[in-house]
Amino acid sequence: MPWTVAFNDIVAEDLEWFGLKGSRALFKALLAKLKEDPLAETKNMKTLRPNSFAQRELRINGKYRVLFNVNEAAHSVTVLTVGEKKGNKLLIRGKEFTGHHESHSPKQSESPP
Repeated sequence: MPWTVAFNDIVAEDLEWFGLKGSRALFKALLAKLKEDPLAETKNMKTLRPNSFAQRELRINGKYRVLFNVNEAAHSVTVLTVGEKKGNKLLIRGKEFTGHHESHSPKQSESPP
């Protein structure tokens, strides 16, 4: 049975950042992976260390990251944000995002830019 995939309001803006062709490719790839098995533990999909933003991360094409939560009881996935990894930084719409780090201070913004 495929999983239901929902999107946070800002995900459309995150995807638009990559242009029309890039956003379509990312959307298609993330939808395929998350509908199939969002709980898989692979090189490209993993559980994050405990943090206040997201439970899991999906890597697409090595440089893109999708942060999401899973509700096993409802058999659903909620995509929270989509960004690009550059070096050791996650960029959401061109700005560094640290809300998914376990050492994240509560005083820092927990929502993407």
